[in-house]
Amino acid sequence: MWLIDAFRSTPSPLVQQGTATIGEMLSTSAEMFDASTACLLDNEPLTQDLSAMDDIVNDGEKTVRRTVLEHLAVAPQDDLSWSLLLLSAIQDAERSGDLSKSLAKAAALADTPRQGPHVQTLRGIRDDVRAMFDATKRSFANGDASGAHAVLNTNRDLKARVATLLEDISKDTSLTPNAATVLALSARMIGRMGSHLANIASAVALPFDMVRGGGKAA
Repeated sequence: MWLIDAFRSTPSPLVQQGTATIGEMLSTSAEMFDASTACLLDNEPLTQDLSAMDDIVNDGEKTVRRTVLEHLAVAPQDDLSWSLLLLSAIQDAERSGDLSKSLAKAAALADTPRQGPHVQTLRGIRDDVRAMFDATKRSFANGDASGAHAVLNTNRDLKARVATLLEDISKDTSLTPNAATVLALSARMIGRMGSHLANIASAVALPFDMVRGGGKAA
């Protein structure tokens, strides 16, 4: 079973509502990611209420879980494989909100402004992950396997870049312990964000037994 199969005919109400809700969750998480990484990497003030925004993301997860349960209770033979895919994707969508909050907490640990070559490298990784939000949302909503594969390919590249950055940070004796800790935590969490997005895209790009296996982070 591939998620794309659900789009080849007229989508059921479950498919329509599920994809719409995940899209809304990703949009909210992307706003959270923008705010938290602007604070973390660009030294901008954090004015958004990330906890309130995360509540919106969490409510989306609850809505989808409830909808799937109600659907399967009435018609367990319909959309069973899609229901399992949806529950998998919704978990990663929810985690994207949590990670955005955690990135803001990493910024709060810093005792100096974030600057220097490692920060510049991480900004580039951040920008590519941000683009993955839009690509993941678009490919998931449209059942676009080609677009979803592009997300997986981007994530594979990001994993290698994050691994290289972490190694560079570990060897840089000019960094203070605080700076090294903040940078390493941030790199790891931004990499994880890319992985959660790739996991969602894998529901479109891969058969059911391989979903989430093609998108895990370093």
